[in-house]
Amino acid sequence: MTFVCSACRQTIVNNSLRKICGSCQQIFCSNCAYQRIAVPKLSYQMHEVCSACFHSISTQMMLQKPPKGFMQRLEQQQPPTVQRRIPTNELDPETRALEERLQKLRMAFPSTSSAGVGASAIPSSVAETPDDLLQQMNDALAIEQNAKNQEKDLEERMRILHATLPPATPDTVVLPKPKVEDEANDEDEEFPWCTVCNDNATKRCLDCDELFCEACVRKIHRQSSYKKHELESYRPSAKARKKYNY
Repeated sequence: MTFVCSACRQTIVNNSLRKICGSCQQIFCSNCAYQRIAVPKLSYQMHEVCSACFHSISTQMMLQKPPKGFMQRLEQQQPPTVQRRIPTNELDPETRALEERLQKLRMAFPSTSSAGVGASAIPSSVAETPDDLLQQMNDALAIEQNAKNQEKDLEERMRILHATLPPATPDTVVLPKPKVEDEANDEDEEFPWCTVCNDNATKRCLDCDELFCEACVRKIHRQSSYKKHELESYRPSAKARKKYNY
């Protein structure tokens, strides 16, 4: 079953997009009945209403007089306390400069009564900016003073510590032991493997400057061009044997 929006006359095919105004009970689409307001005839319960009912109820609530109980509670409240400002000439130079900046900032914001605009029409972030700035400045000064006090306390503790410690001598100062250098750098380390088959090397050819196993050294150096090469036995270092499981 299809419905037609009472405001924009759009056909509502999807039932989930169909809205019923909580005030006039007419059918609307989700784009025309999305605002929520307390409906007076429904005991001021919150309902989604159409735009026409929203403006009508809003105007009606603005014209209504506040309840007597609200006015009585308002009269019973104590008047706001007025803080006494310290004269500018009694302030230190830093606080006096802050007060002058705050006064210039207040002059930059015109009075709401002279402009004919109610205080409620001005955002709280703008109306309270001067006082907020003063509070932020006071907090910053307090934090800075606290940091200075902590720094002084740390300096005093360090002074007492240096005064109580004995002077440093070669007998009392323990220097870190230098690390023992390896027998050879890793970059210059020689792999104990045969150049041909990667088996464990047992011979070094001084003319070829290469390592060979027993089988490869006989196979290569039996050729006429290699017969005069000088060979010697090869045994890797203890570090190489341990590292490469020789």
